Amino acid sequence: MIDKNYRVELSEDNEIAQKLELSLNGYLTEAYNGDFSEKYVEPNQLKKFEFFFYTLSRIRKNTNVEFHNPIVLKSYTFDGESYFVTLSFTGTRDEKPYSYKIFEIKAVPFENHYRFYCVFDDRTENFKTKTFGSVTFHYSSSIDTEKAKKFADFKSNFAELTKTSDSTLDYYKFQSLDELLRSYGFLFDATKCNFLAYDLGFTDNEGKIYVTGTNNENYSFGYIGDYLYYNLPNAENIYGPFVRGLSTYFGGYGLSGENVEELKQQFRDELKVNPEIDFLEEFKKGRKSSVKRHFSYFVMSSFLCQEIIEKHNFDIALKLVYSGRKGEDFFSNLKKYLDIDESNFHETILRLIQK
Repeated sequence: MIDKNYRVELSEDNEIAQKLELSLNGYLTEAYNGDFSEKYVEPNQLKKFEFFFYTLSRIRKNTNVEFHNPIVLKSYTFDGESYFVTLSFTGTRDEKPYSYKIFEIKAVPFENHYRFYCVFDDRTENFKTKTFGSVTFHYSSSIDTEKAKKFADFKSNFAELTKTSDSTLDYYKFQSLDELLRSYGFLFDATKCNFLAYDLGFTDNEGKIYVTGTNNENYSFGYIGDYLYYNLPNAENIYGPFVRGLSTYFGGYGLSGENVEELKQQFRDELKVNPEIDFLEEFKKGRKSSVKRHFSYFVMSSFLCQEIIEKHNFDIALKLVYSGRKGEDFFSNLKKYLDIDESNFHETILRLIQK
């Protein structure tokens, strides 16, 4: 299944090279099927580095690409036992050459074959650390102590608001998205050049690790949604767009970080340019509607969050969080708790942005 680049061998030892090749073929077959076994993967790796294994399992799921066999670009060892192997996935797309992914994995002897590991621990083992409250920050360069303390305080306060345990968290502050991806072993990824919804800040290891490629010690926007998902019951009923609004209320919008008041000004400016705008229609368009390149329904949800939290209480905001995965109960919940429905949604947003 795998090919090797010109003059590249998996090992100078032929017997080891054969075992590595057989193990790699088995491992990649499981990756293509999205079903990893204990033969090739230590079970706790699947939870600890879910991001890595999920991304790996998506290889060849792109039906627009005709893939070639994966190519071994490099293989080396420090100790004569474990190997770091770099693989390239290429193909053709629209009859043109297409580079899809280049990633590195660690092969460790197990019984009569090899198991494969995400390289995250190896690539971050020399990071500096500093702990504030329940949060241990990991970083390769420097740390802004004040921003780190703000996040640690926010995390504790948010746990109190949600009536959940303020458990320990490892916060990895990467200087860039590239450093984040390389730490997971992704040296190149055509699908992850600018993923604003995921790669810039997300949790791993079932919420015990938080990583961000924003060079920011206080990037709470990417943390809140995952925290709710892992710490509240009935996660399947959580309505993502409203959670993004909650994240915006507490942490600003995404990478740009505009707060609610700045976003209101953007909506007022939009209203001047487009006075016939209907905010209900824009909300229902989902990701097809944006103001200043910010998704409208995320931003409008942040306006509602501000109204709910500052005029009522956080518990009601949590009621809105549970509006169904597709938002099927969102407007009925708005009506139940705030007396807002489709008939007065536009007027409500209009009123909120004027405040």
